[in-house]
Amino acid sequence: MKVCHQAFASSGRALAVTSVEPNRPAIPYARRLGSRFLLFGLACYALVVASVRGAETGLPTPTIPSGFGVNIHFTDPAKGEMDRFAQAGYRWVRMDLAWGHVERTKGQYDFSAYDRLLAHLKKANARALLILDYANPHYDDGVAPHTDTGRAAFSRFASAAAAHFRGQGVLWEIWNEPNLAQFWKPAPSAEAYAKLAVATARAIRAADPDAVILAPGSSQFPWDFFENTFRAGLLEHIDAVSVHPYRETAPETAADDFGKLHVLIARYAPSAKRSLPVVSSEWGYSTAKGAVSEARQAQYLVRMWLANLVAGVPLSIFYDWRDDGDNPDDREHRFGTVRRNFEPKPSFEAARSLISSLDGYSLRHRLQGKHPDDWRLLFQKGDSDALALVVWNAAPSAADAEQTPRVQPVAPSAAEFADLRRLSSVRLEPRTLVEDRGHPAALGIYTANFEAHPVRVAIVPDGKEPVVVHETDAGGHSSSHIELPVAPIRAERRSVDLRIRWNDRSLPGVAPLVFWRTDPLTATAAPHRGQLEVTIENPAGTPFDGRVSTGSKDQAGSSVAISIAKGAKSAVVTLPLPATVHQLMVSANDGAVVAQLDPRRYVPMEGFPTRSGSPSGYHAVLAVDNKPQPPSPLAAVETKPESPAPVALAVGYHFDHGWRYEQAVPDRPAIMPSSARALTLWVRSGPDDDYLRSRFRDQTGQTFQADLGRLGWKGWRSLTIPLDGSGSGAHWGGANDGVPHPPLSWDGLILIDSARRDHPHEGEVLVAAPFYIMSE
Repeated sequence: MKVCHQAFASSGRALAVTSVEPNRPAIPYARRLGSRFLLFGLACYALVVASVRGAETGLPTPTIPSGFGVNIHFTDPAKGEMDRFAQAGYRWVRMDLAWGHVERTKGQYDFSAYDRLLAHLKKANARALLILDYANPHYDDGVAPHTDTGRAAFSRFASAAAAHFRGQGVLWEIWNEPNLAQFWKPAPSAEAYAKLAVATARAIRAADPDAVILAPGSSQFPWDFFENTFRAGLLEHIDAVSVHPYRETAPETAADDFGKLHVLIARYAPSAKRSLPVVSSEWGYSTAKGAVSEARQAQYLVRMWLANLVAGVPLSIFYDWRDDGDNPDDREHRFGTVRRNFEPKPSFEAARSLISSLDGYSLRHRLQGKHPDDWRLLFQKGDSDALALVVWNAAPSAADAEQTPRVQPVAPSAAEFADLRRLSSVRLEPRTLVEDRGHPAALGIYTANFEAHPVRVAIVPDGKEPVVVHETDAGGHSSSHIELPVAPIRAERRSVDLRIRWNDRSLPGVAPLVFWRTDPLTATAAPHRGQLEVTIENPAGTPFDGRVSTGSKDQAGSSVAISIAKGAKSAVVTLPLPATVHQLMVSANDGAVVAQLDPRRYVPMEGFPTRSGSPSGYHAVLAVDNKPQPPSPLAAVETKPESPAPVALAVGYHFDHGWRYEQAVPDRPAIMPSSARALTLWVRSGPDDDYLRSRFRDQTGQTFQADLGRLGWKGWRSLTIPLDGSGSGAHWGGANDGVPHPPLSWDGLILIDSARRDHPHEGEVLVAAPFYIMSE
C-alpha cells in the first residue's frame, strides 16, 4: 500500500488545492479537473472555497446548495417568476442556447435574450449551464451538423458564445441528448456527434481557455454511444461528462451506472483525465397520471441531489423548474417543481427546506448502515462544530415517512457528537474509485485537526494492519493519498470496509468504498443441452490466455483452454456438466485465479415444460395499472438446435398505453428447494427494451421482485435470479425485512414491465432451461 503525505501548519493562510503527488508541479483547481488529485480538492471544500477561482467559474464544490439547480425554458421570466425561483435557493439553471435562435441571419449572432437571462440569474445568485444545441436552417438542410461546412458554422457560433460570455461563470454543454433521433436528426450517429463535439470544444477553448465544457448530455446511459464517442477522442477535449440518468426507479439506483460510466472514462481518457467528473445535467420525475405522486417527486428530488453528492457528482440539475402544461395525463407537462401559475409543488418545498436547513454545509461521509438501503449522511458547516445528519430509507417497501430524507442537527451535548466531530475532520476524496492491473486506485484523505493536541489518524482497510496516514499538530492540516493493492480477482467491482481511528479510538463506520475495475473478467455459467456453457465477459477487450476448470476439494474436474484475442469482448467454452458440488475457476497461464464462481451444483426446476404444446403448466397474467386481468394459458414451443434446451416457454405480450406488465405464473404452487440460493435460466429477448423482472414470495407473504435488466438483446442470454434477497429490486408485504423466509415459492417466473408507457407495443420472450443453483 503506497502512501503519499503532505502536512500544513496552521499558519492562517488559505490551503491551496494542489496535487500531492511527488515530483509533479502544483496545478490550481480550475478547468483541469481531470487530474485525480485536483478532485481531491473537493474534499477540502470548506477551507478553500474563498481562495479557489474554480469555485466561481468552474464546477461547483460539494457544499449545499452550490451544485443544485433546475432546467428552465425561458430567457425572459414572467412577472414574479424570479422571486419564486429565488425562494427555493437554486444555484443553477440549465437552458438551451439554440443555434437557430441566435444566428437568424447567417454570420450574425444575437445574444441579447441570454444577456437578460444572466442578469436575472445574477440577482438570484445563480449561474447558467447553457446548451449549445440544435440545427440551423442555414446549414446542412436544417438537420444536425454533419458536414465540414455545418460543423465549421456550429463551431463559429460556439466560439462567439464563449467569447461573449467569458468570465460570467457559464458552463457549456455540447448538444442535448444526441443519442436520440428526436434531438439529432435525421438519426443519431456517435461518429457524427463526436466530430462535432471535438471541433466545438476546440473552438470554445480558443475563445476562452478557462471555459468548462460538458458533453454529451446523453439520454440515460447509452453504453455503445459512450464507447464510440470516447474512442473518437471526445474525453481529451472536455472537462466533465454530462448525462441524464432518467429512470422509473429510485435515484439511488443510479450509483451503479455512474460507476460503470467512470470505468469507460478511465478506459478511454488520457492518463491525466482518468478521473474526469460526471455531471447530472438533467433528470426528473413526472407527476402525471400513471407516473409518480407529487409527494414521491419531492422525495426523489432531494434524494437525487444527496445521492449524487455521495457518488461524487458535483452538479445535479433537476428537470423541471415549472410544469410545461396543464394536462394531467401528459407526462411532459408535469415534471415541474412549480405549477403553471408558479404555485409551489411539494418538490419545490422539499428543495427549499433542504437548502435552508443545510445552507453552507458540506458532505463529509456516508455512514455505515444496517442495510444498503439505510442512508445516513454526515454534513458539517465549514470547519465548525455545526454538524447534521440526513437520514432516510431507500427501500421501496419502507413507509413514506422513512423514505423522506430528514435533517437531524447533532447537538454538542449528544452522545455521538464527539466522534462525529472527529470523523467530520477526516475527509475522503469524493469520487468514484477506478483500478486495473497497471493503475491502483488512489484514495485522497484530508485531516483538519481541531483539537488542542496532536492527533494520529489511521486508516484500517478490511480489518488489516492500519496505515498511519496523518500525524497532525494541533490546528494543523494534512493531505495524503493511499494506493490500495489491486485485487487478483478481476471482478467488475469490489467493496472495501474502511475504519478510521483517531488516536487509536475507532470512529463511527463509514459506508464501504467501492472500487470499479476497468479490465474485469467475469464468468457466468449455465446448463445448456446437458453441458455447462461458460461465458467469459471481457468488456475492456484486453487479450487473455488461460484455462477454465471445474473441480472440488475431493475430486478433480474438467478443464479447457481459453484464448481471448485483443479487442474481443467475450468468449464461450463448454465443459461437461458436473453432477456434484463443484467450483468453477478461470486461471491465467501463470496459475493465478482471475475469476471464479462460488461452489455449486445445478438441479433442474420441477414443473417446467419439457414438451411442446399447451397447456404448458404456466399462464400469463396481464396487469393494467397494477390491476391483474384474467389469466391466459401459455404454450411451450420447440426450439432450434443451437438453443439452450429443446423446448422453451413462449411468453407473448401486447401493451397498450399506460402502465402494463405481464407475469408468467405457474399453474400450481411451485415451491423451491430449501438449499437453492439462485436460479439460472435462459431468455431470448424481443426487440423492445422493456424491463425484465422476476417475483417470488416467502412463507410470511413477503414478495421479492428481482430486477434482471432490460430486454432488447439479440439471441439467447443466461440470467441468474438471486433467492437470498441480495439482488437488486424491491420487497414488500409480509415480514417486509428484506430477508427471504423459506419455504419460497414462485409468484412470476418472469415479469415483463413496459418501459415505453406512451407507446403501444408487443413482443415475445422465450424462457428455457431453468436450473436451481444449490449450495449442497
